[in-house]
Amino acid sequence: MTNIVDTLRTWFRSSIKLRVLSIIGVVVSLLMITISIGILHQWRTLIIEQETDNAMSIATAFSIPVIEAMIQAENEQGSRDDLLISHVHNFRDNVEGVVYISIQDNRNRIIAHSDLSQYGRQLMDPQILPVIRTREVLTSISEHPEHGWMLEILQPLQIGEKRWGTVLMGFDASNIHEKVRSAFFQLLGLTVIAMFVTIGLLYYFIGRVLTSLKDLVTEIDKFDLDSSIGTVLPARSDEIGFLIDHFEMMKKRLSQSKIELEKAQNQIFQAEKLASIGRLASGVAHEVNNPLNGMRFCVFGIKKDLDNREQTVEYLNMIDDGLTQIESVVTKLLGYARQRPKETQAIDLEKQITTVRDLLEYRLKEKRIRLHVRTGKDLPRVKADPNLMQEILMNLLLNSLDAVDEEGEIIVGMQAADGKMIIRVRDNGTGIPDEELKVIFEPFYSTKETGKGTGLGLSVTLGIVESHNGTISVTSKKGEYTEFTVTLPLEMENEPDMTDSG
Repeated sequence: MTNIVDTLRTWFRSSIKLRVLSIIGVVVSLLMITISIGILHQWRTLIIEQETDNAMSIATAFSIPVIEAMIQAENEQGSRDDLLISHVHNFRDNVEGVVYISIQDNRNRIIAHSDLSQYGRQLMDPQILPVIRTREVLTSISEHPEHGWMLEILQPLQIGEKRWGTVLMGFDASNIHEKVRSAFFQLLGLTVIAMFVTIGLLYYFIGRVLTSLKDLVTEIDKFDLDSSIGTVLPARSDEIGFLIDHFEMMKKRLSQSKIELEKAQNQIFQAEKLASIGRLASGVAHEVNNPLNGMRFCVFGIKKDLDNREQTVEYLNMIDDGLTQIESVVTKLLGYARQRPKETQAIDLEKQITTVRDLLEYRLKEKRIRLHVRTGKDLPRVKADPNLMQEILMNLLLNSLDAVDEEGEIIVGMQAADGKMIIRVRDNGTGIPDEELKVIFEPFYSTKETGKGTGLGLSVTLGIVESHNGTISVTSKKGEYTEFTVTLPLEMENEPDMTDSG
């Protein structure tokens, strides 16, 4: 029983339509039942009043000749009772609906009755005796054990102060009972019909409203900030239309906010990228200075012996090689630093890690750090922005470079599994304390010394990963290792075969 109640409660709470119909249906039902009871009571009162008035008119019409007979009997001193009995029987036989007639004198003795066996008896009815001395016509409806429902009229026989007794007339009240019963069933039928019509109309109109809301929910589910398609809903001037209009305004505000957010993100990404370039500056300067110094030496040698053509050609070739080397370094640096709009495409992550490794080559050699890149065979492509992927790898590798000591080791692993690309960057550096792992991705939080980081690298990396519908996590043990794991959706699935390319 408890399970049934819980199921009904859950079903009731799961549908606004059902709740509205139930509450309004109950309220309307109670209201209509109350109105029906009031109408039935009023109708019953009118039926009883009508039948009572008819009965009183009949009783009055009967009492007039009875009083005349009593006056005549007093004046002529004739036989009164026989005349009254004859009058009672004639009246009852000729008037429809009269069940019995009883005439009592002032001592409550029956002097005439439609049932001759009652003649001469003393009236002992406890319901009549207390009011029999009244001067007013009294009526009552009750169920008689012998005759069923009866309408009884107690009519005093008097003129002025002169009183001869009372007339008690009983009318068949079964027609009143039938009329009230018929009225009850008519009102019940009308009430039930009205309730069903009302609930049906409520069901229809609530359904229309909920259908409009479902259409709006469908449009909300279809809403995409990258799409310029408007809401495909009919114009309305009611509250639903008000919701639709405000949904359109919300879409415009969200689209504008997205544009502003992307601008802010691009600015932050570019700021962090420039900060990364600053951290690369010493290596870049060294790679540029070495060829420059060689070129300066060649120029000096050419100037010293301008007539030595063979030496001049050799030095010019060396200068050309130096310029080519400088051009390569600057091109790679500019390619990384250039600010481009986000462009998602199928990319080869192996090429991206190669580009980043080339930029970090000097720092790796400077600290004699071993960088191993382990990728799966026929590694599938990833749908992502190539520049942002480079920035993710650059940020993670720079963190590892700062964390490891000389002759340390960094391992970059890439593999595809369950429709996702998994990138792991692991180093054997200083590690991160447990209490700092909870806040490491927060903006401006940094474990480095002042001036060695912006505190935005991991925060920017998190934003880039999430913008590609990916996830990033970190595990670490103080003094032993740190490993970042980036998971990105694949363009296609392919089972990898792990090899070591480093």
